[in-house]
Amino acid sequence: MSAILTRIIGNRHEFYYRNEIVIKQIITVFCYNKHMKPIAMIYLLRIILLALLIGCLYSATAQVLTIQDAVDQSILNNAQINQMRSQLKQKNEAWRMQSGISSPEFSYMKEGMNGKTADPFQEQRLTVSQTVDFPLTTSYRMKAIREEGKAMEFAIKAEERAVKVGVKTSYIEVLYALHLQKLCDQQLKLATELYNAVYTQFETGMGNGMDLTKAELQVAEANNDIDDARRQLHLARYGLFNLMGLLPENQKYTIQFMDTLRSTDMDISQIQALAVLTDQPLYKSSSSELNASNYFLKEAKSNILPDIRFNLYKQDYGTGYNFNGFEVGLSFPIWYPLEQKGRINTTLARQDEIRWKQQEIKLDMKKQIEHAWHSYEVSRSTIKRYDETIRSKAEKLQTLTLTAYRLGEVDLLNLISAQQIYLNSQQRYLSSLRDFYIQLVELEKFLDKDLVY
Repeated sequence: MSAILTRIIGNRHEFYYRNEIVIKQIITVFCYNKHMKPIAMIYLLRIILLALLIGCLYSATAQVLTIQDAVDQSILNNAQINQMRSQLKQKNEAWRMQSGISSPEFSYMKEGMNGKTADPFQEQRLTVSQTVDFPLTTSYRMKAIREEGKAMEFAIKAEERAVKVGVKTSYIEVLYALHLQKLCDQQLKLATELYNAVYTQFETGMGNGMDLTKAELQVAEANNDIDDARRQLHLARYGLFNLMGLLPENQKYTIQFMDTLRSTDMDISQIQALAVLTDQPLYKSSSSELNASNYFLKEAKSNILPDIRFNLYKQDYGTGYNFNGFEVGLSFPIWYPLEQKGRINTTLARQDEIRWKQQEIKLDMKKQIEHAWHSYEVSRSTIKRYDETIRSKAEKLQTLTLTAYRLGEVDLLNLISAQQIYLNSQQRYLSSLRDFYIQLVELEKFLDKDLVY
């Protein structure tokens, strides 16, 4: 019965999904345990029902936030991404205002209406005028606007990847803080065992007060480390909530996180990582910007071509609007050294700016890829080394030293040193795991693959 009760209280999620099995076990215990007193059975039944109620309520209110849920919500609520999406909508509608077709003009003319003349000349005219840019100029402008839209789309993809990396990194920091708390609890447990061992030595006259004071300090430091780990957890949680754009009223303590992360086991070579350099959205965005500037340059040069003006007349020479007229005019840019030349020079300078920007992006991305890849390789080697030798040997050293101290074979200093080696190895292993996953997430941004999930 106690085992069932422990299972219910200690693993509420499992009970929530497997409640039928647990209830059947409880019924079996009550049916076949004839030696249990009625009063004890009633108390146990009440405790079990209370545990059931707590487990159900906890399971109903607890929310498990997966790493993918955090990423999706962050991209959906990110202010910068939403601003860029609005800018893209504006850019997609810009062609309507840059079509090169001016608003039509309607005019009325009347002349020759002189009543004093015996046979005056009379004319009335209704005119519709339409001015359009030269078609080649408009074509270049439309192509440039489309390239600017592509550049904005790639910029949004780059920002989404950056947000994804930030959120996953924050999620990893939360898990690191959770596991660090468990490690600090283990540290407190070891410090307590150390204190008990020293106190036993002190009671039997084999120890001294100095060793007992050192053991008390170890317990106090362990409690301090627990408080610091709790502080790190709160900082990591609220940092993640902030990146997600989670409203304050939704930032609840009932939000739970995944216990472990999974990663794709793949051997990422340095050449493979650098091969995707020119496939990055930010680099493609600058390439589209450069293409747009080329079209804008062609547009500026084509401005030497004339604009076209069409006039359609409806004429009345005194007998009604029975005559039609048509007129075509060309507008030549005779002030080319001023406006047109200025546009060309401005566009050429813009091209130089984008080329330098593209070079900066390429160098910066190469640096980021190199750092991420080398850090990934180091972290992977470190984790492998810890798994193969360091962790097991440090744990064995700590266990043997504690046993030897209780037998009086080693002093307190050796015991503390062995425990510190064990705790340091555990903490470094945990830090290496965190760094490994963070570097995998950094590589995700460049490889465009979900390596951590």
